[in-house]
Amino acid sequence: MGLTKKRVTFTIDKELDKKIRHLQVDLITSANRGWSYSAVLEMLIEEGLKGFNAKRMQKK
Repeated sequence: MGLTKKRVTFTIDKELDKKIRHLQVDLITSANRGWSYSAVLEMLIEEGLKGFNAKRMQKK
């Protein structure tokens, strides 16, 4: 059985959206295949969570 997906809605800063869109273009160009905005965002979240440390975030 495959992974279950969940639809979520949230807002992000316009500058952050631009960075995600530029990354999407870079991935499409380098991979020579389609990358949806959701797939790019999911990849970014997964990679970001690998380095996330809750204790470090509390110090900010």
